[in-house]
Amino acid sequence: MIGYGSKVIEGWAYAIAGSSFQRIRDLPGEGNPNVLVLRRGDQTEHLRGVAKLAMKIVDVFADAFPETSVNRDIVLAGALCHDIGKPFEFDLINRERWANDPSQAGEPALRHSVYGAHVCLTVGLPEEIAHIALGHSLEGQHIGLSTECYIVRHADHTWWHVAGALGLLKPVSLSGVGTMMRPRTLDDTHQK
Repeated sequence: MIGYGSKVIEGWAYAIAGSSFQRIRDLPGEGNPNVLVLRRGDQTEHLRGVAKLAMKIVDVFADAFPETSVNRDIVLAGALCHDIGKPFEFDLINRERWANDPSQAGEPALRHSVYGAHVCLTVGLPEEIAHIALGHSLEGQHIGLSTECYIVRHADHTWWHVAGALGLLKPVSLSGVGTMMRPRTLDDTHQK
């Protein structure tokens, strides 16, 4: 992450400071509030998993097709920042305020992808990383996606879908995953 590491940290510090969370680990392991909810774990497992999957995707294609060009630093920083807006959207104070009167600012006022793009730009991360924060989620359906964003978007969605298939998500939170999934039963003997 040549040149982006300190800005990624600064971005997360800024996002956390503007919320009632103290650290990334305090964020619930959810795709959206109450949707795709991990049975155990938090956002750190998701962020690390998406970053690893995204880099594996880059490596698989680079090995098979060396003529391809992908900015690995942008993919890695983008994967680590794709959910940087979640402290705002997941903050219980904001969620309660929005639920009490959605006519004032909506519910939520800004989804984590939109707020995440704001955070990235505010701390000086490049437009390419802000684009990934915005484009990884539903809002990405309305813009043309960069190659690096497309990789992170699919790593993110794959992570959630495979977590669901493995039985790692609460069944009641699987809305929108599709009708084809048949979640596996977990072997509880391996739980931490």
